[in-house]
Amino acid sequence: MAAGGFLETILGLIRAPGVSGYEAPVREAVKRMVGGLGGRLWEDSMGNLYLDMGGDGPTIVYAAHMDEIGLVVADVREDGLLRFRKVGGVEDRVLLGRRVTVHTAQGPVEGVIGVDPPHLRLDEQQGRRVPAWHEMAIDVGATSREEALELGVRVMDPVTLDKNPVLLARGKALASRAIDDRMGCAALVMLARRIAGGEVKPRARVVLAWTVQEEVGLRGALVAAQRLNADLAVAVDTMACCRPEVTGPARWGGGPIVRAMDNAYIADPGLVRAVVDAARARGVEVQVAPAGGGTDAAAFQRHGVRSIALTAPVKYTHSTVEMLNLRDAEALVDLLGVVAEEPPVRG
Repeated sequence: MAAGGFLETILGLIRAPGVSGYEAPVREAVKRMVGGLGGRLWEDSMGNLYLDMGGDGPTIVYAAHMDEIGLVVADVREDGLLRFRKVGGVEDRVLLGRRVTVHTAQGPVEGVIGVDPPHLRLDEQQGRRVPAWHEMAIDVGATSREEALELGVRVMDPVTLDKNPVLLARGKALASRAIDDRMGCAALVMLARRIAGGEVKPRARVVLAWTVQEEVGLRGALVAAQRLNADLAVAVDTMACCRPEVTGPARWGGGPIVRAMDNAYIADPGLVRAVVDAARARGVEVQVAPAGGGTDAAAFQRHGVRSIALTAPVKYTHSTVEMLNLRDAEALVDLLGVVAEEPPVRG
């Protein structure tokens, strides 16, 4: 797979805002990308998007979540500042001094989460402490509540943390917000293209699922697991690295990772071995590691579906500078194709 194809795809998805519960722009972007590839495309009442590519044999569901962590407007103050609530696992320390975009019904409104300069601190201790999120506010440049409302801002408008995607190391790496999990969403788009083009020839019925609200409790995947009669579920997501004391020897740039366990699920060891053996036999080098957090694999597992999480290592997850090695992502798409062609399901 050409790097440009994957890069163009993931950038198109990153540019679409999709805070948990507000994934519609991402869903529409995915629809445009896969709409002409054949198969049955539909969405459910929760907002999950599905593409049934058809095929004979066991049913494999590949799931990647469309949502990203972010904020939501909680109140418009009389002085024009916006109070907010966090959506998903947002670190308070990444908020200070951050540019943000409020996505209103009238269009995007730019703002900042301000930080006082050192010479206005009342004491030295004030500069050492990171304020809690509820002590911060979004400034959209308005001087009154009325002016902020005239800009279109309303309570419950979603807010994304701004970061223009940047290529590093002569195009080897991509840093941006929302790589978790637009990387997985892009990987599913690339897999669909490979199947439609005949490059991947599945020995299974392949259903691709782009899910919602993963960052706030795997909610979309829980619905998908109920709706789809899957024999195997494959969560396609990022995995935080590189903390050897937590994630073991998994390396950024070392290829895709079979996420064998995390805080929400433990994969069947036989399934892990089958995926690793099939991949290495096809020349796809993979890593195996534990992780923290959870993925959509846990939601399917709770519904009795044999599940595994296949991931790409990402630095600085849940920040605005999540960093992906594009070769890891490309190899992950190769791995997804191997699973489709050699389904590791019980007979």
